[in-house]
Amino acid sequence: MSDSETAGRLGRALHRLDKAVERLERALTAQNGNGADIGRLEAALKAAEAEQVALADANRMAAERLEQTIGRLRGLLAS
Repeated sequence: MSDSETAGRLGRALHRLDKAVERLERALTAQNGNGADIGRLEAALKAAEAEQVALADANRMAAERLEQTIGRLRGLLAS
C-alpha cells in the first residue's frame, strides 16, 4: 500500500469518525432519557471507539512505513 493510499484511508477514517462524533452529539442533545436512546448512544460510542482503534492502527502503520522510507533514503544518501 502506498503512502498516498494510506493517507487516503486515514482521511476517510477521520471523516467517518467526525460523523460518528456528530451523531453522538446530536443524540446527546436529543436524548430524553428513555432506554432506546441510551442503547443507541452506547452503540454509537462503541462504533466510535472501534473507529478510533482502526485510526490508531492505520496511523501506526503509516508511521512505520514512513520511518522505513526515511531509513532507505538515508542509506542512499550515505552511499
